[in-house]
Parts: sequence; C-alpha cells; structure tokens
Amino acid sequence: MANNIKIVAGYFIDKRIKNDEEIKQYLDNLTTYLPNIDKLYIYNQTKSDVSNFINQIPTGHKIEYAEASDYGEAELYAELIKRAIEDEADYITYVKPGYFYEESVIANIKHYLLTEDTTKLAVLTPMPLLASEVHQRKAEQFRTIKGCRLLGAFLNLHIYQESPFIKVEYYQTTFDYEYCLRIRQLGYNVVVAQNLAFRNQNYRTISRKILFITLLGYERDLMDLYYETRNRLYLWEEYKKIDPEYIKIDKKLFKQEKKEIRTRDKHHREKFAMISKAYDDYYKHKMGKYKEG
Repeated sequence: MANNIKIVAGYFIDKRIKNDEEIKQYLDNLTTYLPNIDKLYIYNQTKSDVSNFINQIPTGHKIEYAEASDYGEAELYAELIKRAIEDEADYITYVKPGYFYEESVIANIKHYLLTEDTTKLAVLTPMPLLASEVHQRKAEQFRTIKGCRLLGAFLNLHIYQESPFIKVEYYQTTFDYEYCLRIRQLGYNVVVAQNLAFRNQNYRTISRKILFITLLGYERDLMDLYYETRNRLYLWEEYKKIDPEYIKIDKKLFKQEKKEIRTRDKHHREKFAMISKAYDDYYKHKMGKYKEG
C-alpha cells in the first residue's frame, strides 16, 4: 500500500460567471475538494473575464491558470492529464462550476486509495447525483461497473500511461466511456463508491401536461444531445464485438432517453432535429467540433 498519494484536479470554467451570487456558489463548491488536493489547474473555456472569481479563491493553494477557449472538453482533459503527469501526480479528477462533492468525500476517497489494493483500479468515481436527488445508501460500498463519466471521478495516472490517449476527436462527451471500455479490455477496473456523492447543480426541470397527467423531466442541452448521440454511434460501432453487453445496455438507455424527450419536453421537435443532425454527421464520418450545415 502507498504511504502517500498526490491528487490533483482540473477546473473547467465552461460558462460565464455573471455575478457575486454565482461567485459565492462556485467558491463554496471549491471548498468541498480544494483543501484535500495538491494542485488545481484552472482552464477558462469562455472568452469572458473570470479574474474576480479567481482572485477570491483562498490563498495557500497551488493553482495554475490558463485560457482555453479553443479547446473542447476531450482536448482539454487530455491536456490536463499531460500536465498532471509532468507534475508527477498519482490521480486526477476534473470538475466544473456548479458541481460539488458531499462532505468528506475526498477524504474518504483518499483513504480508500491509500489503504486498499489499487493495482487494478483504473477509475474510481463517486455516485453522480443531481443536487436534489435523494442519496440512497447501499450495503455494497464499492462496486465494479462498466464505465462512467470522468467528471468528478479519479483517474489512476499510472494505469493511464499503459493506454495513453483520450479520443480528442470526440470533442465533447463519450470520450470518458470509451476510455473506460478500453482500459477494461486491459484487465483493469472501473469502480463506483456508492455511498459517496458528487452532485450537479446545473440542471433545469421541465414539465409537459398531457390531458390530466403532468410529466416531469430534466432539460437536455441541444449541443450536449448532439455530441452524445454522434459519439455514441462511433462508440457502438467500435465496441459492438468487443463489449456487446455494454452496447446493448447503452442502446436501451438511449431509447429510454429519447422517449423521455418526446413525452416530457415541449421543444422535443428541436431536440430530435439535433439528434438527426448527429446521425447525419456520423454517416458522413464527421467528428470534432460541431459545424452548421
């Protein structure tokens, strides 16, 4: 077992920070992990001035800041990993404004990484939840899974270097699931800590009334929907023979997601037009950043 580990984090500012209320919220979010990591890399993906926010981060922490408005999330994550390896970190996570860990999560994660056998542990993720979701505790605290988002998860950088790349051509989303599937093929594990939560405040509830029934759901961002659809298609094609069980599960999940959009979202026609665009671009072998036309 290791005597000590170095954990670093990336902070991807992917939206404008508009006012003092948001600054306070995001600073509060930072306090859920900043005291327990060795360094924070801040990447500003917007073209806006975030100096007021940066200047209010408590002093005494190692922070590296960079402008990154021309990067997609996959490209930025790959760059973050490169910097973390140069700084000889053992594990890395990344977060965004509006996300936070429940109390003591990082301390518990660190304790697990220090005391358990992690020779096969490629990724350890807390349970991802929306801020309003009830956290149902489980008897099985740690469970092996097929894949997860790397947002909020802890990536083992030593294992990463055995299969050292992120599919940057995905640009946004799905590159994390592809990495999980790939690293599992090398015999490593992806594990969820079911009783430790990582929460997302960036969501909006929607409702649609059909006769006397009101259906509730969550808003899906148009561009997120495009990238998730397009990149899923590439993933399904690549792994359909390598991990058919995962592909079957994910196709079923996608079908359910589309059903929820159709029945709950008043703007479902617009959303399905974007899904169609994603299919068209897949058939045209387009990857990278979304382009009109």
